[in-house]
Amino acid sequence: MSKIEAQTEAVRIAVEKLQQIDILTRCALLKLPAPVGGQLNLRAFGTDFFLSTDTFELFLTESGKPAKEADRILILHLLLCEQPLAPSFEMVTFRDFPGGAFYLEPFLSRTVRPLVKRHGNNLVDLEKALHRFDFEKLDIGDFSVRIHALGCLYLTLIYRLGDDEFPASAELFFNLPTKRALCAEDAAVLAGRICYGLF
Repeated sequence: MSKIEAQTEAVRIAVEKLQQIDILTRCALLKLPAPVGGQLNLRAFGTDFFLSTDTFELFLTESGKPAKEADRILILHLLLCEQPLAPSFEMVTFRDFPGGAFYLEPFLSRTVRPLVKRHGNNLVDLEKALHRFDFEKLDIGDFSVRIHALGCLYLTLIYRLGDDEFPASAELFFNLPTKRALCAEDAAVLAGRICYGLF
């Protein structure tokens, strides 16, 4: 199955399930804004979107154009979460997700490794790229930020500069609601979405 076919199937399954639930109740459970006029307005990955609660199609608010299918899938999968989410900045690693330890190498290859390869010790360019997202600086390592993903889901990036002995390195942490809301595969897509957005 190709990537496009897999995304189409993921959307089909998610929409089929979401059509059976009360979206207003689900949004309250997940601490998302209440839909108005058949439209859920939300901010994700530094961008304003609106989701039709009839068709579950996702659009960019500014242009009205359809959003990337990967962003749509992440938002639909968040809406499928059946347990209440509360804002929390307690951090967990990708290993903490079910199956995360098994998929750790592919996860690192799709996230922090290309990010570090792209920026090395150039924190100026990294910080410029961060302005594509909503973030706040933290005081961990040589450079660290908490980046808003969607809803109450956040990713923390901790960056350490390299020296003569060790190359630059980075670590990614998810906040606890992300582990409660998403599977390991979705968490990897979310982290990749942010890391490649920092190129």
